[in-house]
This record gives sequence, structure tokens and C-alpha cells, in this order.
Amino acid sequence: MANLPTFIPEAAPTQRASKAFMVGLPIASAGLWMAVLAPALVVLAIKIAELTTPDTRAGAYSLVAGVGALIALLANPVFGRLSDRTTSRFGMRKPWIIGGSLLGLAGLFILGSATGVTGVLIGWIIAQLSFNAALAALVAALPDQAAPDQRGKLSGLVGMTLPIGLVAAAFFAQLFDTAFLMAVVPGAVGVLIALAFAFTFKDRVLTEKPRDKYTIKDFLGSFYFNPVQHPGLGWAWFTKFLVYIAYCCGLLYMPYFLGDHLGVAQDDVATLVFQLTLVSAAGTVATSFLGGWISDRIGKRKNLVILSAVVIMAGLITIATSSDFSQVLLGQAIAGIGLGCFTAVDVALITDLLPADQNENAKTFGVFNIAQALPQSLVPAIAAPVIALAGYPGLFLGGAVVGLIGAALVTRIKGVQ
Repeated sequence: MANLPTFIPEAAPTQRASKAFMVGLPIASAGLWMAVLAPALVVLAIKIAELTTPDTRAGAYSLVAGVGALIALLANPVFGRLSDRTTSRFGMRKPWIIGGSLLGLAGLFILGSATGVTGVLIGWIIAQLSFNAALAALVAALPDQAAPDQRGKLSGLVGMTLPIGLVAAAFFAQLFDTAFLMAVVPGAVGVLIALAFAFTFKDRVLTEKPRDKYTIKDFLGSFYFNPVQHPGLGWAWFTKFLVYIAYCCGLLYMPYFLGDHLGVAQDDVATLVFQLTLVSAAGTVATSFLGGWISDRIGKRKNLVILSAVVIMAGLITIATSSDFSQVLLGQAIAGIGLGCFTAVDVALITDLLPADQNENAKTFGVFNIAQALPQSLVPAIAAPVIALAGYPGLFLGGAVVGLIGAALVTRIKGVQ
């Protein structure tokens, strides 16, 4: 997975984004999310279950999911920065959107047709690397095209695309009986949508080559900013990081929770995951745009960040203590409501904290991508021993505690309300 940052360019665009762009960008984003989330949501778990024994399944899944998330963590900020330096006559973003989408689809073919865990791992690495390159360039097109007074609305729309992509991925997955079709069909549909957008919008063209060369120092600099110089950004980063650790505890292990803890038959897992995703996404979509709008109206971000994070944790606790599927469904709905508001207001809070010098805003948001991507790698690494000691409910409850700590850290941010 990746993140949904909002980039602010060095200079505001001189023209307003067209209605076609305002509609097309969120649709393309949803398409790419659908492509990359189908494996993350259910296909990896099912594919690995087919290739392993019950004793080795958790370890193999943790390996593949963890490495894939690490690749996403590295790819998004690096390719975002490379697209900022691209001087192609076709534009700065189009080459990465098109190339990343096509290579990502190739990775899904490899994953779906793999006959061993190694093949699944290779396919997932290619898919994560490529789709994150496409997503980084796609979202970077937002400030290239949108005027300042359009960015809040467009950010809210883009913020809705992750849950919409989740629902679409789960919908396609439950239509098919094989992991290959579960991965490739939503991937192909999502890629076609992204390509249609890439070929139709007028991309920003960088007319002058960057004066400085892209060095190892630049590469390493893609992954950090100085929290001493910008303490507010540092606390905001840790808030996002800890909240997403909590969220990933529930998201990544839901198929196994249903099967191993609630006793759901393997054939029914994909259908139930779709139902859970649909309910969660409905809550997220309902509050994503609304949360950003409310924070703009009242001019306060921190209280809404705290409130939304607490709601997410309440959903995790509900799931952890559930004894049947209906209670899990309720927990997912609660978590989805909290996530929608958190996603929108968190981005707005980060934007308020950006330094006056906007030359590295794209890089800064790339670093915040890490706060969302890193938990997808860390959670699988620590989940196996936690599950062995306390089961899946223990994993969810532990995640909720971590998320509440993250919510409390936002109170350390100074200079914004």
C-alpha cells in the first residue's frame, strides 16, 4: 500500500484545474488502489494458504506482506522525487503513471500464477514497486493542476479513493474462485482506468533540467526531514505512524481472524471480507470529505485528529471482543468512520505545518508516506509472536493501545489549533 499525500508546488498554477481533471484524478487513484489492494486485502492470504501448511502459513505471509510493504515504503518517496525531476516532453507525471501501471500489472500476473512462496514474493515486489511509482506521480499531479482554493476539495475526493479501491478490490475478489483471477482482474481494470486518465490530461512539462544531479545524498534525503527544525512535523509524523500501526493490525489479519478465530469456512472468507470492506468504506467515504470541510470551517485540526483516532481505536476494540460476524461488521463500520475523518484532517494538519520555504514540500509529504507504509512492514514482523501469545484479539487490542498513544501525541504540536 501507499499513502494519499497532498503536494503543494513551488508556485501555484496559473489556471484552475478543469472539471475533467477534478473528476478524472480521483477515479484514476481509485483504479490504482483497487489494483494494488486486491492482493493486500485477501489474495496474498489465500494464495499463501494454498502453497503452505497451517504451521508455516503465518510466517510465509508475514515475510511476503512485510517485504512488500517495505518496498512500498521505499518506492513512494523515491519515485515521487524522481517525477519532480523528470524532463520528458510528455510531462513529469505521465511516464511514471503509465510505466508503473503496466509493470504493476505484470507483477500481478507473476503473483497470481506462482507455484511457490518465492514466486508470490517476486510478483508482489514488482507490483508494489511499480504501483507505488504510479501512485506517487498521480498524486503529485494534484498541485501541478489545481489552484489553492481547489486543493481542499480535490484532496477530500482523493482521500475517498482508498476505501473505494478497497471495496472494488474485495468485490472483484469474491467473484472468482482462483487467486490468479482475484489478483489479475481488478488489476487489469484499475490499470485501464489509470491509463485512460494519463493519456487525457495535460501534464506539466519541466522545461529546464534540474541544476543539481540526483546523488546518493538526495536519495537518502528522500526519507527524512529534520524534526528538530520542524518539531510540529515530527510529532505529526509519529501520530500518523502509530495510528496506522493500529489500523494495519486489523486490516492485514482480518482473513485469518475470520477463519482461525471465528471459524468461518475458507470458501466464505472472500465474501465476508467484501462485506466488511463495504461497510468500512461507506463510513470512510461519508466522513472523509466532511471531516476536511469541518476542519476548514472551524479552523481547528488537532481536536478532530484526536477524536477520529479514538473512533478508529473503538472500532478495533469492538472487533477484538467480537464473538460473531455481526459484531465484527459493527467494529469495521466504526473504524471506517474514524479513518475517513482522520485521513482528511491529518493531511490538512500537515499542510498547515509546512515551512514557508516550499522547495521540499513534495519530499516532506513523501516522508509522511513512510508513516503510513512502514506499519505495513512492521506489523507482520511483530504480529506472529503477539498472535501466538494472545491470539488475534490480543493483536487488535495491542494495536488499539498504540493508536491511542499516537492520538495523544498530537497535543505536543505547537503553532496550529
